[in-house]
Amino acid sequence: MRTQFLAVCAVTLALLSGCSSTTGPTFNAMEIQTSTGQKAYRAECHGVFENGSACMAAAKNLCGSRNVHVLQTLEGTNTSGDAREVIFDCVQPAPVAATPPPVPVPASVPAPAPAPTPAPRKIVLDGKTNFDFDSAALTLNAKALLERLVAESQGAKFAAVTVEGFTDSSGSDAYNLALSERRAQAVLDYLRDRGLSADRFLAKGYGRANPVASNATASGRAENRRVEVTLVP
Repeated sequence: MRTQFLAVCAVTLALLSGCSSTTGPTFNAMEIQTSTGQKAYRAECHGVFENGSACMAAAKNLCGSRNVHVLQTLEGTNTSGDAREVIFDCVQPAPVAATPPPVPVPASVPAPAPAPTPAPRKIVLDGKTNFDFDSAALTLNAKALLERLVAESQGAKFAAVTVEGFTDSSGSDAYNLALSERRAQAVLDYLRDRGLSADRFLAKGYGRANPVASNATASGRAENRRVEVTLVP
């Protein structure tokens, strides 16, 4: 067998101009060529470490950065099956597939906040400067105030326009109720006739109910004589 190995190495020497080899205290490793013409390497173990680990160490040393590919049953090597003898070749390691970068997760976009609902607009016409005494007739002051309200609301259509009339505690309940209703209706009619747009108009009189001040004083009673206009968007 040793004679055959030397013959194989001699053939390799003629074809490759030399045998690559490496040696150590427990192994020999060299380049060979099989009888089928395939290039390979042989590692032989000896010495105190008489096992395959020294052979594989020799194979790895000879292959360097390449991987050891065992060819123990390769045709033409005439291996003895001894664990202290390894036939192999060196192969480039398979390229490591590049790990694709992580797909960025888009940041969650918060839902837009709902638009705030416009608050109803409210104006108050007091009974002293906006109505004639004991009458539902609008004064010039009241008409100017309502004209300005219509002008500021041009192009807008309201869901509802409510007009509520109130009086002080002087006089009978029936009289005050009727007066508050007439004043509320007078204001509503004026706004509607001037072009204020709304889906619904409502006029209501409450008489002496729902006072906003004390009826025990003249100033309190003046505050209670009023008409409230509410514009609901």
